[in-house]
Amino acid sequence: MRRIILSTANFLILVVLLKATLLSAQVYSPGVLLKGQPDARDLESLVQDLYSEAGAVTERRKAEAIWRYLLTDGRFIEPGMVYHIGGWAYEEPTGEVLDPVKLLNSYGFGLCYQFAPLLEALFEAGGFEDARCWFLTGHTVTEVFYDGKYHLFDSDMLGYTTVGRGDPHTLPVAGVRELERDSTIILEKLLAPDRVDSTKVVYPWYPADVRARAMDGYAGTFTSRNDNRLFPYTRYSRGHSMDFVLRPGERIVRSFEPEHSGAYYLPYKKIGGGWQEFPRESGRWKIYIEDGPKSQKDYRLWGTGRFEYRPVLRQKSAYYPVFGPGFNENLRLPASEQQGMLSREKASLPASAVFDMPGPYVLIDAGFFLDVYLAGPAHHLLVETSVDGGRSWQPCGSLAGPYSGPWKVGAGLVHSSEHATHTAVSGRYGYLARLTLSGPPPAEAVKVGDLLLISRFQFNPRTLPELGPGENELVFKPGPQRRRWNIPVDLQRLKDFALEVKNLQCIVEDDNLILRPADWKTGQVVFEAAAPGSKELIRFQAGGRFLVLEDLAPEKLTAETRKTRQKSPRPRRARASIGWSLSPEGPYTALWEYDPDPRWLDGVREKRLLRWPEVDRAVDSLPPGTNKLYLRYMLSGMALDDIRLSVYTPAREKKSALEITHEWTANGVRQSHSLEIEEPSKEFEYTVSTGPRNIENKALIIACPR
Repeated sequence: MRRIILSTANFLILVVLLKATLLSAQVYSPGVLLKGQPDARDLESLVQDLYSEAGAVTERRKAEAIWRYLLTDGRFIEPGMVYHIGGWAYEEPTGEVLDPVKLLNSYGFGLCYQFAPLLEALFEAGGFEDARCWFLTGHTVTEVFYDGKYHLFDSDMLGYTTVGRGDPHTLPVAGVRELERDSTIILEKLLAPDRVDSTKVVYPWYPADVRARAMDGYAGTFTSRNDNRLFPYTRYSRGHSMDFVLRPGERIVRSFEPEHSGAYYLPYKKIGGGWQEFPRESGRWKIYIEDGPKSQKDYRLWGTGRFEYRPVLRQKSAYYPVFGPGFNENLRLPASEQQGMLSREKASLPASAVFDMPGPYVLIDAGFFLDVYLAGPAHHLLVETSVDGGRSWQPCGSLAGPYSGPWKVGAGLVHSSEHATHTAVSGRYGYLARLTLSGPPPAEAVKVGDLLLISRFQFNPRTLPELGPGENELVFKPGPQRRRWNIPVDLQRLKDFALEVKNLQCIVEDDNLILRPADWKTGQVVFEAAAPGSKELIRFQAGGRFLVLEDLAPEKLTAETRKTRQKSPRPRRARASIGWSLSPEGPYTALWEYDPDPRWLDGVREKRLLRWPEVDRAVDSLPPGTNKLYLRYMLSGMALDDIRLSVYTPAREKKSALEITHEWTANGVRQSHSLEIEEPSKEFEYTVSTGPRNIENKALIIACPR
């Protein structure tokens, strides 16, 4: 297909996605690590790297290697992957983040109720038969099963305790029930309230609590057993992925430190229909929101980055305003509406272009930079964003003619407060950007050119390869060669997202969402899952958090418990399932069914339960030619408060080269090393020499050239 590019005073008429552009080269999930550095993008690979680094062969040594990796005090292991700070790993509407991939890659900090599920996830990714979390009212801990029993490891409070006399490196590690029965298992390790017997413990052993003379209080969280409750099912979600795509003209820039002091994702909580800053300040502990989510005990900070995308703007005809690569790639409108937008006759306006801006990191904000020509006062440009697949749009800004020159606009403002602003894309992992031109013909009266879309995000800089003095051996590691498409679901507007809804209602209780059958009997919702453009599907994932509600329900603000009025009338008869089919009528194949009887690997049944299973299931093989499938959630006497859906399409056959740039300073002088990788679908090793002097890492830049 022939393409004509018009250029007048550096302006290009917006153009539609032509069939030929579907063959544009892309790069899939490129990553760079130091040789031997654990890869936090994939939990299974990460844990195997930890085992290899620690030389761990026995189950006990493997468990300890994982525990050490998550110690929140950076003194005990480099690079100190996570640290302890509250209130900064939170996303509406589900609340405190419990996804291990998000916690490792976007945050790198949290509290016990986040590190315990993260530890559970790594134990299970590492091949342990089971791991589970306990809520002790005020503290959350993890047990892992090996050698016929459960053992407690606490990365947040930095310790574990052995049972018996002898070498603590070989003695069995105590479990929760043992500590409930006998507090002396912990307290007999002390020589004094603030001194520990080094012959009886493995370091670190609760250093902050020992220093504060608080080990009796820690032991008391176990022995006050009446308020201890077990999560017998999976406590963490696995709905997130670090998959992303670089298109021609797109690059990702990740800086080792915040680009400036005010650059961070500030979580906001939705309370009573309004928005409030979620983190809390504490003058006593010198915790100030304006400092951002930095470690309160050491030098560690967060990092910020940018996706920068310059789409190629082309036109098909001077009389048919159509749009370029990115148009409608993630716009989920009925086919009839999309066809109507693409088949406008002559040069009638308005005309719109939609650009997909997905990403694997939590977003701070977004900005759009462009050159604009509007001939007269009747000509307008409107920029909007959508975070629900195009079902609703939030305005960013508008411009009326006559106008000629550069223009920039940010994502729409939702709420402004003392320390930051909450935009329409903050706390999300992608959005659509729509540009709409309106006014009387001819088409040449309204033009947009040199378009740059920027998504600014937050991430954990300890996932980057930190160069040191001298020779640095690095590995380029491509991710899976596929494209992931997240399918948004808003429980409060379920009918707008679902193909079919039967007997379900969304309840807002104390600002928490609960989807349940209207009469607690049976309800269901069916979703149609497809990729934009009816592309072939090769994989899909479906999941959510299911709830058997008795006296307690999850509290989004604390990841702990709250009293609920939405009580299941027959909790022992509660049922739920996820099924999938190639037809909306079925038959449906079961992906998951709720089992009311959890596994009791140690043979000890527990009655103090929080039955809130986090469920994520995937199907990795679909019939050839599948471009649409259906997912059915069924509830009976049960509820849920989160639904997670995504589909995958294969990589395009046409591949692009990739440019990698490392930036650092030596004695205040900016230096860099760049290279081009011709086959970014294959692993590649290379060396970067920084010289003998100490250096300061600045950024890693990965670009997909046109």
